[in-house]
Amino acid sequence: MKKICLLFAFAIVGITVFSQRIEVKETTGQFRSGNKNSIVTTVYHSDIKTVTKEFTSLLKSYKGKVSSKKGEIFGDNLMITSISNNTIDVYAIIKETKDGDVEITAAFDLGGACISSSQNSEQYGRATDIIREFALKLTEKGYADFLKSEEKKLKESQKEFEKMVDLKKDLTKDNEDYKKKIEQNEKEIEKLTKDIEDKGKEVKEMEDSFDKLKKSSSKIK
Repeated sequence: MKKICLLFAFAIVGITVFSQRIEVKETTGQFRSGNKNSIVTTVYHSDIKTVTKEFTSLLKSYKGKVSSKKGEIFGDNLMITSISNNTIDVYAIIKETKDGDVEITAAFDLGGACISSSQNSEQYGRATDIIREFALKLTEKGYADFLKSEEKKLKESQKEFEKMVDLKKDLTKDNEDYKKKIEQNEKEIEKLTKDIEDKGKEVKEMEDSFDKLKKSSSKIK
């Protein structure tokens, strides 16, 4: 029952989390170099180490220089052609939320100003697509790993269940065999009781007869 409850709980958690949309919002990010207009989203079913590694890899794919200092990632002179034909600087802060998810805050600096929905609506839309796609990809992978782990637990639980069912069948059969054996033994005991009584009488008669024979032998001269 405990295992079933745990699996049910995991299912509820999985449905709740994965049914959430990957939301991308505009915000003001607080970076070491100052506040910047930014894009923020959340990655589910992952961890800060994985998200940081994958986001760093994403920035490196844009051919610029990527560095990290005091929890802040900086992509210098990146070529993100879907946003601009000119180089872009990207600032990012990745942190764990109180719920255990991972939040990404990223600012795209076009050169003097960061992308915003009010000033660069088309470029803002493309930047949010990049961030949303990244978060969705990691969330899907994390959820797939989560399902794989839960499937393994389910199979182990099913095996334990089958073993318990088989053991119950074996024990039940053993009990039935024991009952039959007990019934046979009781009948045998009942028969032996009567046979013992009869044999006891027979032995007593033979003992009495033997005693008489011994007494008779003493009279032979």
